Amino acid sequence: MQPVPRGPRGQGWMSKVSARPGETVAGPEGQDSEKRRQILDGAREVFRAKGYEGAAMDAIAKAAGVSKGTLYVYFTNKDELFEELITDEKRELAAALDAFEPTEGSFRDNLRAFAISFNELLTGENHMSSIRMVVGAVEKFPAVGAMFFRAGAERGTTRLTEAFARAIEDGRLKPCDPAVAAQHFIALCTSEVMKKSLFGCGLRPTPEGVERIVDNGLDVFMAYYGRT
Repeated sequence: MQPVPRGPRGQGWMSKVSARPGETVAGPEGQDSEKRRQILDGAREVFRAKGYEGAAMDAIAKAAGVSKGTLYVYFTNKDELFEELITDEKRELAAALDAFEPTEGSFRDNLRAFAISFNELLTGENHMSSIRMVVGAVEKFPAVGAMFFRAGAERGTTRLTEAFARAIEDGRLKPCDPAVAAQHFIALCTSEVMKKSLFGCGLRPTPEGVERIVDNGLDVFMAYYGRT
């Protein structure tokens, strides 16, 4: 499968491609954001139905309602498309992490509200489908797993580490390694919910069950890291 030939960026790069009759698509320096979204939606459908290995660019183009030529204007190959899709799917989680800024109230209450809402995002069916797809592909394509991990778990731990470092400075947490604290918080307050949800909606905890898991995890977390 050969991509559409392209010139060097900035030197006659394909600024316009007539892909189908009446279909003109802007190139990388002025791509159509709606068209890009259309391609990502089609790719999501194919990757989830066929898995990473089984997803073909032809099928993605068909599902997206664009020509293969148009597809290659936006994405050089399947790896690049998959990476963009994963990054796109992680944006909501990233936004939730970036928005986490403890208020002046109880730090435990701040963490509890965040953990409950974050669990809801983590265990959404779209996110769970992506995890299952990656797990199914990672044995043959380890780079896929690394890509998914960097966009999700690694970024999440980094963001919480920054928040916990500030909490240590202002006395909300005991002096500790904030990166280790972030890892413990995630494990205590999200891992059980994630594991149950991963194996199907029938195992997914109820909202009340999620609250119990979070409360139990926070009891342990605050007993070790919290200020008395």
